Order: sequence, then structure tokens, then C-alpha cells
Amino acid sequence: MQPLTTATPDQNATPLRKWWATVGIAIALQWLTVLILTAMAWGMSGATAAISVFGGGAAVALANTLLALWLTLRVARVGVLSPAAMLIGEMVKLGLTLALLVLVAVKLAPLSWIALIVGVIATLKAQWLALWFTRKV
Repeated sequence: MQPLTTATPDQNATPLRKWWATVGIAIALQWLTVLILTAMAWGMSGATAAISVFGGGAAVALANTLLALWLTLRVARVGVLSPAAMLIGEMVKLGLTLALLVLVAVKLAPLSWIALIVGVIATLKAQWLALWFTRKV
């Protein structure tokens, strides 16, 4: 029997806890990116740019948050994710993202298209930061 002091926290963590740590960090980084860019846009260009950045970024982040929640519940219930579940989840996420972007474009007037696109792209790229933050998980 090994003493508890030699085990690292990673060795004692359940697969679901490791999954949620990685996914949770990715989602948190996306929302943090949206909020930081919104504040920067507000300070540099005003309310229209800030609302546009937030609308574009939130459309992506909300769809990703819902996908992460659905996949996490699926992992907790089934224990493993099938390729079909991932594919269906990604298709639903893409459709939801597109629908949210259309809703933002229709409901937010006036709209800064450049700011909206910056919000979308930056939020999508924030997922890649999660690789760096979770490299030891």
C-alpha cells in the first residue's frame, strides 16, 4: 500500500473531474475573452462596438457552453463519448451559433460588423488557450 502523500492530485482525480476541469477552463476562457474584448471595445470605440463584440462573442460562447454541458452530462451518464454523439453535438452547436448570430444581427441595430466578427474570431481562438492552461490536467 502506497502512502497518500506520494500520489499527485491528478492520480486521485476521477475521469469526470479531469474532463470538467479541462472543459470548464475552456468555457471560462471564452467568456473571459468576451468580457475583456467588450470592455476594450467600449473604451476605444463606444457602446455600438462593445455591444457588437459582446453579441458575436456571446453567440459562440453560449453555444459552446451548452455543448460542453450536454457532453459532460453524457459522460457522467454513459461514461464514454461516441463519435456519433460528438458529431451530433457539433452539428447542433454550429446550428445554434449560426442562429444566435442571425438573432444578434437582426436585433442589434446599429451594429458594427467588424466588432462582431472580432468577437466571434477571438472567442473561437480562446479555446486554444485552454490547451496551455490545462497542459498538466
